[in-house]
Amino acid sequence: MLKDIFKRKELICVSCKKKIQYEEELVAFVKLPKERSILVGPFDVCLAKTAQEIYCKSCYDKKA
Repeated sequence: MLKDIFKRKELICVSCKKKIQYEEELVAFVKLPKERSILVGPFDVCLAKTAQEIYCKSCYDKKA
């Protein structure tokens, strides 16, 4: 179970369903967790667990 914390998580754009690659810009909407629920681990894992929406940059630019 502990080893699963550090596995890579795929981040998928909610608009175009494209897998977001390393070093690609993205936009994510995240709620600040409660003080006792602070997430620790790789950035992609934390985003996958907490983000309500994740967009690749091109889809977000089209939306805005």
